[in-house]
Amino acid sequence: MNTPADVLENLRIVSKHLVPYTFPMAPAELEEDIAPLKKQEIEVDGYSIIVHFNKADYKRYYLESLQILGKHSPFLPFHLVVKLAQRMLGGHHLSLVEFYQDSRKVYCWSVCVDKQGKPMPSPIEDETQPCEFEGFEYAYMQASQLNFY
Repeated sequence: MNTPADVLENLRIVSKHLVPYTFPMAPAELEEDIAPLKKQEIEVDGYSIIVHFNKADYKRYYLESLQILGKHSPFLPFHLVVKLAQRMLGGHHLSLVEFYQDSRKVYCWSVCVDKQGKPMPSPIEDETQPCEFEGFEYAYMQASQLNFY
């Protein structure tokens, strides 16, 4: 059985190969077809969690995003959500947006990285609200500020 770390790494590898087929490099309509390849279920700290990782090429930077939601629960403990985000996206320049899907909260983390994979400030950082959780600093965004493709 794959560990959560293995699953997250596999999602990263698959998403890297799918960049040419991911919006904005490809039509947004294609996202529905490839989305199942970017999504997996894992169990962490006793919670069944669905994770969806995406990597998109915006020419000047890549946008990496990780959507996290409970499979059977409407909410997840925030410390768990932060732990997964940091594991997958690192600890610098992360942004969070939250929304609801099928009566469950989706925690969507994102980070912009340069072509070498180094985190960089978001182009809309000035429009975000700075937040902090147990010493971890991140930017909070409104759902209208993120393109989910």
